[in-house]
Amino acid sequence: MLKRPLLIMLAAICLALSISFKLLAAQLDSAPYVGAQVCGGCHQQQHQQWQKSDHFKAMQVAKSDSVLGDFSGITVSFHDIDSRFYRDKNRYYVATIDGVGKKSTFEIKYTFGFQPLQQYLIETKDGHIQALNTAWDSRSKEEGGQRWFHLQPDENISPEHPFFWTRHFQNWNNRCASCHSTHVEKNYDAEAHSYNTTWSEINVSCEACHGSGAKHVELAKNKQLVDNNSGFASSPLPAMSWQFKPGESIASPQGNKNTQQINMCGSCHALRTPLVEKTEGADFHDANRLQLLNEGSYFLDGQIREEAFVMGSFLQSKMHGKGVTCSNCHNPHSGKVLIEGNGLCAQCHKPEVFDTPKHHHHPAASTGAACVNCHMPARTFMQVDDRRDHSFTIPRPDLSQTLGVPNACTNCHADQADKGGNTWASEQLSKWGVKPSANHWANLNQRAQAGDVLVTRALTQLVDESKSPDIIRASLLQQVSAFPSRVSVATAQKSLQDDSPMLRRGAIRSLQALPAQTRWKLLLPYLNDNSRSVRYQLAETLADTFTQLQAEQQAVLAPLLQEYLSSLQVSADSPATQSTIGGLELSFGNVVAAEKAYQQALRIEPHYVPALLNMADLYRGTGREAQAADLLKRALKMTPDSGAVQHSYALLLIRKGDYQAALPHLKLAIEQTDAQARYAYVYAVALDELGQTAAAVQALVAATKRWPNQYDLLMTLVFYLEKSANTSSIYTYISQLTAIAPADPAVKKLVEKYLH
Repeated sequence: MLKRPLLIMLAAICLALSISFKLLAAQLDSAPYVGAQVCGGCHQQQHQQWQKSDHFKAMQVAKSDSVLGDFSGITVSFHDIDSRFYRDKNRYYVATIDGVGKKSTFEIKYTFGFQPLQQYLIETKDGHIQALNTAWDSRSKEEGGQRWFHLQPDENISPEHPFFWTRHFQNWNNRCASCHSTHVEKNYDAEAHSYNTTWSEINVSCEACHGSGAKHVELAKNKQLVDNNSGFASSPLPAMSWQFKPGESIASPQGNKNTQQINMCGSCHALRTPLVEKTEGADFHDANRLQLLNEGSYFLDGQIREEAFVMGSFLQSKMHGKGVTCSNCHNPHSGKVLIEGNGLCAQCHKPEVFDTPKHHHHPAASTGAACVNCHMPARTFMQVDDRRDHSFTIPRPDLSQTLGVPNACTNCHADQADKGGNTWASEQLSKWGVKPSANHWANLNQRAQAGDVLVTRALTQLVDESKSPDIIRASLLQQVSAFPSRVSVATAQKSLQDDSPMLRRGAIRSLQALPAQTRWKLLLPYLNDNSRSVRYQLAETLADTFTQLQAEQQAVLAPLLQEYLSSLQVSADSPATQSTIGGLELSFGNVVAAEKAYQQALRIEPHYVPALLNMADLYRGTGREAQAADLLKRALKMTPDSGAVQHSYALLLIRKGDYQAALPHLKLAIEQTDAQARYAYVYAVALDELGQTAAAVQALVAATKRWPNQYDLLMTLVFYLEKSANTSSIYTYISQLTAIAPADPAVKKLVEKYLH
């Protein structure tokens, strides 16, 4: 028999538990978010899949069941920096150098990812959470894993380098958090440059995709759930199904296309700029600005070059165009493909037609017979992480020959290099009856990026025909901003009516170089576009017109610019955003505000090159040449392989009258991958100023091959040929001038002098 004191104690415990459960229930009823464990009560299968998924392990507290790396006291050394990883009781530590090169010990607070690598996060001062450069290769030993490795092995990573672990580009709060945890609020304080970042769940949970679940739980509890009212901001809609019709080798879609999965998945599986704080339930293009194909992360043919997070590739594909969505191939809760191997593709592509040597020309079940190896070639990021291209293209070794893009054939058959590599691969495809299109859009893309004005008609024709994916048309169209014409303006006006927000963005961007009043008149009717990403582009394109408009026109534009500033504030902890704000303020004539924004950009990342160049230009424009010189020297030290930096520093020397000292920097500028035709023009002029006209001619001849049909290059070349009495080849360049500017008076004079 229980004694009375024990009975009283048990009763008290039961009462306390009852109160606790009631409080918990009350909190659940009133909370905006519910935990994944609550969802698991009804959705057990999905919950079990999620617990085994990449989503669940995206980020975890560092403890014995989450840490994969060797913390046995091992010391590893990369870039002459020693790091010792060890465990003390139940906590994990690394002894390494900090941002000023001082040896210190840091606690590992969180793990980040788990396969094929795991990173480790450290919370430093002012709420900054930083990812170490040294990561754990979690692959098996047989695969080369179970080792510490450095994420940037080929660069000299020191505390001054932008990718050192304490710097901005290794900052979790800004660069990782929103896609690896649920309901993240950065809570960035710009004045203090500090964070008070919070989340509802540490990893990617149900509400990250579906929005707040409180209403869903309430409806379920009251048995009021119905198909058209789940209580979620993002209610799951069924993906289209696919059926084979008699005689067809590729399945046909059943049902209606919808963009819901693009909206749900895209915000994390896309290279984009967020325009709002919360994206759950929002249209993707209303909440984000997607990076297009000509903005740095893709090869000329649209293949991934840098980590682009899938969506930009997928939007190029025929599959997306037909209505295929993410869940046709992937389980959204586990992240795994629905079927391993070629069976996944066989859902829509009859295996007796496509999964045979007659189609893939490789032995059955071999590496070359795998659909993904030809049509989704992988590219390795972070040293060990292979990501597959989702544009589902046919290998084009012919484009590799002409444009330098990769292709799946020579990726695998490196042993054929002595037979010409790409030539060999092209010949094999030809023998198999594969005839590549001669008019691939990559050729137009290459010419447009080179500034070839004669590409305009072919490019606008492709855009107008509306047969290519929207992301390709938009990427091409926005490039004619460098050489606007009557034809390109007509195409832009037509594209401004298009249903695709990407194409409307491209159309607006294509008008950037037009005079301010012309831009204003063309774009005024579209200021209230229903897509925030389009309005963002409108504001960006019209911002510099503001001070030239009349008061009533400014009143019309002001709300758009205010929304633009609000969107920029979403990523105000980014140096790129602060640089944009600086340029915006400068266009309004607010020099003090512009300088403050540039200073903030450099506070976030002291060696962010665009901010260094922009601020140097501001100092030069306000008579502070010495301060400008300091910034340019800083930029030159950090990024000597930047054409923009070399060119800017050379201009500084030219302003001082030191052409001789400027010459090596001008030469280096045009040798870099980011070089522009303008750099070649300035280099040639400098050579001529120093009496080296023959060398100037040589430089311009080379430049006209790299940047064809450039008026300034061609006209200057003709002038220097005349000056040096070397007119044997002058006719070729005058002919090119007549093709691009037949009505130009200077060109007419040359034609009359040499061609008549």
